Amino acid sequence: MEVLSPDVTLWTDGGGKVRQALKPVVGLETVARWFAALGTATYQGIEPGQMRAELTWINGGPGIVFCGPDRVVAALTFDFDPEGRISTIHNVANPDKLRAVADGTLHELS
Repeated sequence: MEVLSPDVTLWTDGGGKVRQALKPVVGLETVARWFAALGTATYQGIEPGQMRAELTWINGGPGIVFCGPDRVVAALTFDFDPEGRISTIHNVANPDKLRAVADGTLHELS
């Protein structure tokens, strides 16, 4: 919670192909609850215990890639405020955009 800005905004992109939030998720508590709920539910057919998170560099900055046993399911990138807290989280789960992650070409995900 301390790494998030009080007015943090989560943007999601499922490309209409996977289920994601339809509107931006705004605010420290709301964003934290959103991520906490993900940790308890099956996501795209993958049980929470089967999911792994890998820290990596995406678009020249820190990111996290979430993988199931056989595929990449989401990638997170971040924007930071002047105090170094996360002000924006971009959650890309659109399979078309995740091809770059699966191919190992993480440098251009948008």
